[in-house]
Amino acid sequence: MALSEFERKRQENIKRNQELLSKLNLDSISNNISKEIERSSASPQPQKNKKRALRSVLGRVAKKEEKAKKVVEPARRSRRIAGIQSEQDNPEEYAKHRAEEEARERRKREYEELKRTKLFGDFNLIDLVTDKKHGEMVFESKVRNNSNGNNSNNSTENGSNKSDDGDNDKVKIESDENRKNEDVDVDNLVHENNEVLKLMQSLGDRFSAGDFYEQIKRNAPSGDKSVDAKRKEFDSKTIFPKYDPLQIGITHKRITAINFHPAVEDRIVAAGDTNGNLGLWAPDSSSSSDDAEPSITILRPHGKNISKIVTPRNHLEKLYSTSYDGSVRSLDLNKLSSSEVVSLNDSYGSDYGISDMNISSENPNLLYLSTLEGVFTRIDIREKPRDPEYLRLHDKKIGGFAINPQALYQIATSSLDRSMRIWDLRKVNSLIYSEYEDQRSPHMYGNYTSRLSISTVGWNSENRLVCNGYDDQICIFNYNKSPEITLWSDDFMPDYKRTSRKQSANEDEIVLPNNLLPVNKIKHNCQTGRWVSILKARWQEDPQDGVQKFIIGNMKRGMDVFDQEGNILGHLNDNMGAVPAVCSLHPTQNWAVGGSASGKIYLIE
Repeated sequence: MALSEFERKRQENIKRNQELLSKLNLDSISNNISKEIERSSASPQPQKNKKRALRSVLGRVAKKEEKAKKVVEPARRSRRIAGIQSEQDNPEEYAKHRAEEEARERRKREYEELKRTKLFGDFNLIDLVTDKKHGEMVFESKVRNNSNGNNSNNSTENGSNKSDDGDNDKVKIESDENRKNEDVDVDNLVHENNEVLKLMQSLGDRFSAGDFYEQIKRNAPSGDKSVDAKRKEFDSKTIFPKYDPLQIGITHKRITAINFHPAVEDRIVAAGDTNGNLGLWAPDSSSSSDDAEPSITILRPHGKNISKIVTPRNHLEKLYSTSYDGSVRSLDLNKLSSSEVVSLNDSYGSDYGISDMNISSENPNLLYLSTLEGVFTRIDIREKPRDPEYLRLHDKKIGGFAINPQALYQIATSSLDRSMRIWDLRKVNSLIYSEYEDQRSPHMYGNYTSRLSISTVGWNSENRLVCNGYDDQICIFNYNKSPEITLWSDDFMPDYKRTSRKQSANEDEIVLPNNLLPVNKIKHNCQTGRWVSILKARWQEDPQDGVQKFIIGNMKRGMDVFDQEGNILGHLNDNMGAVPAVCSLHPTQNWAVGGSASGKIYLIE
């Protein structure tokens, strides 16, 4: 009689537990206890002697294990134990030892600080590989010293960051081979990642503009389908069956950015985490057997939180990534290389942490960037040297921004200052709605003020905006009605009167218009707390079915899909063991992918 699936798993668990118990040597302990109890049962007080016999046997076992343990010298020892004389006995020896300790601690601090800084220059991807067990970069010394060398050269050209004697400061990183070689086979690790990178290279080589011809020539969706039909479709979706989600560890730390590549076949999912690691997963890989591990490689192109990953439509073999370390880097799947695209710095030379990035659909070389400091800039990557103009849009962090697909001079921004604003980049003047001085900002069409901070904003091809934040609401705005937003002039300010400023006793008080009103508000729990990434609604870029829809993570371990009217189309929560807080729909297909705080990926198809 064939065993059921439940009975088969039960038998496997019993077998595994028996093997575990045998390793713990519990059988011999049980036999000794039985013998002691038999001898003690003949005594006048059997119950008391049984307890004494049990303690005796366990005590002998503990002593035997204690003797078998290897004596390990503590990592930190006192100077007396180390045989170093005190300051009074031998001041010269004491001072020498103290200087060595301080130098060692200083090098350790410099090394830890250097690991959190951005990389300069170009690298082969294999040089950026990290050890999946420890999360450390395998060739940290090689990469960081090379990066510092490039940094020093750049600093010399700018005439800054020089040492007193005219030489460039360069932090030498000591080799970590002694630590890593204890439990890391570097050659084997490089071989495994080379295999995955070669797979990525073969996938990247298959992408061409012709593969996406239908998407490129399609300027408008073909028409809406009924809500019931979409719900039926999403209800039939299931989790990717090839691997257990716990096997798909695509990053070392909490996922903060995710990208679903436009490819329909030979799919690629990329994710970034809080430490600057970038993971690549090829779910459709057929190069290995079914019981093998997923085709994943983890790189470290950045020193801090990765905020956005974008696939440029003119180079589908590339991935652009931005980070809080102020850098934009390009990963080439064909060449297996990572290149520095741009690095943002303020007037004092400090890094501008990049919070979001978008690429112009008309000019793929034009990058739009927002920062943690509330400023915005546009950079043409073909121009050298680059001297970007920084525009002040908010006084606090810009959580996200979006470009109007039909009018690239219009952008919408969301901020920690509790506002969502729409701007016209054609007209730039001195600041009006800011506490900063001597800075410039574009014309503002209007403002929406929330009770709490607004995390993100998205803009679809039908002039619908979606934003959400910590006030537990998803807000939908419709600017596809007369007068359409694309017809707004650079001095247009709809339905706004400065009545509050006249009534204000303080003439210097900044009064913001509150003239952007949502057409729909959806209740949604966005209280992620400290250990879960911020929930952000995200439009599907080019839906093949013609239905405009967006996806957002659900705190009850799922992902919710809504259409642009606010109707829920799907609640995806099949076998998810954690909150897929950072999620995205495939640009054309109704597949969803979400990343958790433990670096795991959930693919729904």
